[in-house]
Amino acid sequence: MHIVLVGMMGVGKSSIGRSLSDSLKIPFNDIDHMIEKSESRTITRIFRESGEEYFREREEKFTLMALQQEIKSIISLGGGAFMNKMIRESVLDQSISIWLKLDIKTIRKRIEKNKKRPLVFQNTQVEIEKMLETRSIYYSMSKVHISCDGKDIKDCTTEIINKITEVN
Repeated sequence: MHIVLVGMMGVGKSSIGRSLSDSLKIPFNDIDHMIEKSESRTITRIFRESGEEYFREREEKFTLMALQQEIKSIISLGGGAFMNKMIRESVLDQSISIWLKLDIKTIRKRIEKNKKRPLVFQNTQVEIEKMLETRSIYYSMSKVHISCDGKDIKDCTTEIINKITEVN
């Protein structure tokens, strides 16, 4: 069964996903990176040139494709992917979903440093907080919840491995 990481931008899904992949010796699929590679352009450029709707269609396609692979893998979703009903239902049905949680102050600090996040450019801090509040309703549907507050990548990886052992 796949392990799918969900959560807000900046929580560490990609970093923790790579760490889990190394620890468990299974492939890692970062949906945003798959889209960028396929499009030969960054997510920011895709948003700017083709729009969010186009990006979300690609996100759905690549996520469903990753979930259909027979080889078990770690899959890192973009922050908004779990809002998509088709993605969410497929993830909940075909994988162990893990919500990586982080306090809003830390998220804000991390995303302000990264200029590659298109939704950061388009939204104020208050809007980002509302976005987290709305998305959390969906993220909370995940099978496993992991708080990453005050923990490094290795700590989160170890906690996830322990939790998925309990779930299986």
